[in-house]
Amino acid sequence: MKTIKQFLQYAAETLKNAGIETPVLEAGVILCHVLNCNRTYLYTHGDRVLETGELVELEALLHKRSENVPLQYLLGEAEFMSLSFKVSPAVLIPRQDTEILVEKCIELINGNGFNGLTDECSRGKACHAHGARVLDMCTGSGCIAVSIAHYCPGSRVAACDISQEALEIARINSVRAGVEKQLEFHCGDLFEAVDGREKFHIIVSNPPYIETGTVKTLERQVRDHEPYIALDGGADGLDFYRKIIYAAPGFLYEDGYLVLEIGYNQGESVGRLMENSFGSVTVLKDLGGNDRVVLGRLKK
Repeated sequence: MKTIKQFLQYAAETLKNAGIETPVLEAGVILCHVLNCNRTYLYTHGDRVLETGELVELEALLHKRSENVPLQYLLGEAEFMSLSFKVSPAVLIPRQDTEILVEKCIELINGNGFNGLTDECSRGKACHAHGARVLDMCTGSGCIAVSIAHYCPGSRVAACDISQEALEIARINSVRAGVEKQLEFHCGDLFEAVDGREKFHIIVSNPPYIETGTVKTLERQVRDHEPYIALDGGADGLDFYRKIIYAAPGFLYEDGYLVLEIGYNQGESVGRLMENSFGSVTVLKDLGGNDRVVLGRLKK
């Protein structure tokens, strides 16, 4: 039998040997998850002997993590925009870089007076967007759609995905965040999922954008465990951008916005694709200084 302290040391060493970048941190997270405690408990109760059932569960999680199964899938949740999201191998794990995309959408809702919007709306502080209509394409876990609805309580968001399994995860996340009444879910291939007569103030998407030939070079925990359908963006990574940018004008209100997450080297290419139909095309960078978001406003 092992004590908490002994298992923490053992788990950290096991993860280190498996090439996990933050073995001590993740060993603690796994213990906290199984014991349903915080990290302080681990250090103040280090001499507690782990029960047989706890050890079995800990060993199982440790083994899977050592095989590069993402920690978020093992725990069944991930944090995004200060909210907790359920995740599974049916959806991509929400990344911090995508928060830039969401924050920009919130800023646009706040700054453009959609149907009388006047209240402040910024990350961490809710606003009251009266009637702002948003379409989230390739919603996956729903992290974008749910976060926008949460921080802009008056907004209405349509979340679309080709995967029914992903939409079920997104639906669960809308309930967890208490915004299910603001969201609707549609299954289908891009704009085929929504009624062509409907218009939106903002269309936002984090589509698949990895070049087909690059997918196999991604780190193991991504290429072997996250959904391939959410990664592969075609030979040059731009297949989904072409489709979305071509069709988006027909689904936007006059002066509506298209906001897209992109790969680190796609700002110029996606920006050029948008220039025919969108003005004020802008590329935003992430915290690492890489291109991350491209947005533009529909030309009149």
